[in-house]
Amino acid sequence: MTLRRIFEPASIAVVGASANPTKRGYQILRGLAKSGYPGPVYAVNPRGGRLLGHVLLTSVEALPHGVDLAVLCTPAETAPALVRACGQRGVGGVVVLAVGFGESGRRGTELEARLGEAARAHGVRVIGPNTSGMMNLHKAVNLIGVRGVRAGGIALLVQSGNIALGLMNEIGARTREGISVCCGLGNQVDVGFGEVLGYLGEDEHTRAVIAHVEGFTDARAFLRAAARVTPRKPVVVIKSGRTAVGARAALSHTGAVAGPYDRLRAGLAQAGVTEVRRTDQLVAVAHALASQPAAPPGSGIAILSDGGGQNTLAVDAIAESGARLATLARETRDRLREVLGPAAAVANPVDVAGAADAEPRAFERALNVLAPDPAVGIVLVVGLFGGYGIRFSDTLTASETEAARAMAARMRALGKAMVVHSMYTTHDSPPVDAFVDAGVPVIESLEAACRATVELERRSRRGRASRWNPDGHPRGVGSVGPPRTTSRPLHPAIRAAREEGRITLTEVEARALLEAAGLVFPAAEVADSGDAAARAAERLGGPVAVKLLSRRITHKSDAGGVVLDVADGAAAAHAFEAIVSNAQGYARAEGLPPEAWSALVTPMLPAPTAELLIGAYRDPQLGPMVTVGIGGTRVEVLRDVTHRVLPIEPRDVEMMIGELRASPLLTGSRGRSAVSVSGIVRAAEAVAGCVMAWSDVAEVEVNPLFAYGDRAVPADARVVLSPP
Repeated sequence: MTLRRIFEPASIAVVGASANPTKRGYQILRGLAKSGYPGPVYAVNPRGGRLLGHVLLTSVEALPHGVDLAVLCTPAETAPALVRACGQRGVGGVVVLAVGFGESGRRGTELEARLGEAARAHGVRVIGPNTSGMMNLHKAVNLIGVRGVRAGGIALLVQSGNIALGLMNEIGARTREGISVCCGLGNQVDVGFGEVLGYLGEDEHTRAVIAHVEGFTDARAFLRAAARVTPRKPVVVIKSGRTAVGARAALSHTGAVAGPYDRLRAGLAQAGVTEVRRTDQLVAVAHALASQPAAPPGSGIAILSDGGGQNTLAVDAIAESGARLATLARETRDRLREVLGPAAAVANPVDVAGAADAEPRAFERALNVLAPDPAVGIVLVVGLFGGYGIRFSDTLTASETEAARAMAARMRALGKAMVVHSMYTTHDSPPVDAFVDAGVPVIESLEAACRATVELERRSRRGRASRWNPDGHPRGVGSVGPPRTTSRPLHPAIRAAREEGRITLTEVEARALLEAAGLVFPAAEVADSGDAAARAAERLGGPVAVKLLSRRITHKSDAGGVVLDVADGAAAAHAFEAIVSNAQGYARAEGLPPEAWSALVTPMLPAPTAELLIGAYRDPQLGPMVTVGIGGTRVEVLRDVTHRVLPIEPRDVEMMIGELRASPLLTGSRGRSAVSVSGIVRAAEAVAGCVMAWSDVAEVEVNPLFAYGDRAVPADARVVLSPP
């Protein structure tokens, strides 16, 4: 069923109704009455009697059949039985407020499991447990019990009641906005972030969504919903627990350098989600994105200010974010000089330089010149505006207020965005009120105002780019990686490893798997003795590399299992013996069982322009992902990597290359040769193809990938299977 019976219930039952005003069972009944909820409300308490005008039913079994929503204001241990009883009475959804479930240890985890089983067995959808509740103010549903909150267009998805209250207070105080839906997801035993976001995407009253996330139970479901919602409505997320150490021990460098939060950030960006890290930016960014139009193509940000110090800080913040600052036309600069006088700065930022001290409408005159410039898509007003009447003389308040109204109207007529930073947002300021009444974001924090402006500029660029489709069929659209197929027979390399109880493939097996996906490796021969290594070196000609082949040792270099620049057959035989000796010592020290040692002999490659890493792996929450980064032996030190959730397109791999800190070294800066981007893309296609096509494959890594001007050649490969 959909979530409409939960968020738009025609009838509600309050189970655990209480006469104690401090209890949720009282506050919810009172909140429903004060909000004017029009449907029937049933109050349940085993003692019976009357409460707030309701005749108390003594049990859930006494409810009429088919109540849409029940809210449990009862202790945790009662929840599974009550959910079963609700299901038997045809209740559509249940909000479980109680704490004491998975967040509280083993017994709570067991209780939560029983709650989930009861919900699934009886077809009841559950929000929570451990939730602050839910409300839909446009439907007069207030199961949180808060007072004085306006209905509006911003929805809140939270895992903290305090954060929800803080956001409601800030939205009420700083904007003319209100709340459409607030939902505390809690432990997400059933209903999760993705499903509620999908509902909000279709909700006619919701114009923007703010999400506070401690953890997803299904992050890919959230990304899937966000990819559908964000083209129409902004979604702003703050994620707590960003520094948590991943629970899984990585068997490849890719896993080591791709932490859980790094992966999630990549997925959020792909899905069009705006992520912030400060709570004071949540409302500012969401309100700006919801209230202001996207900037015209090719335009940027113009700053209009009355102070050089704040100007500089704003320019720094915007430039560091990578957003575009508008380059004003000469005609615009000349006209600004006429309007503002010789002391003003008229490039960008524009500084009125005291011209507004005696007449605040100088801001209006400057905006009328600045805003029509085709290079300007967004104007950020910075500084004192809103406080001239307070700072200098109250005789200025009237003209300052008129200027605010005129500036807002001018930007609206041009279809361009405006954000106002003012030091007087907490004062009784008619000019600030005029901006707020016109729907213009007025923000006290300069940093938050700059961030809101930056996100407006980013949204305009994102809106012109093709959208990521997490469910897109990779074939036919140029996506990286073939479609996953479960019916095809196991690849011989995977079958051999499974039969031997291994989860790591040898390099020969990894090569075979990647070659099946289209990656071309240099020639190589397997040697099981020094003499065989010598013969292989002679046949291959020139200097060779001799590398350990092991079914147990994952990182050859750690075991002294690689010898490079081997000149001839005699040296190859010596290298083989040294590698075997090193491997035997390493195996004894690590407690690994003995095996029949062999080596791979392959020609030395010319020195590359760059060494890269291409990796793919299955994130337990996000699904298959790909990583591109600077490779070689220093990958975990440099950690210059970037990630994407699959499937992606070749242009995404090109963007990933551009995101690396070392990108200028790859694209031909300072006289260096540029690498073959197409060769890197083909390698990424093959690596991603393995993890997409074979469900047994957990991680694939090519490191290093030698990048040259005309090609990219894999020098080593590793494949890790999922546990059997």
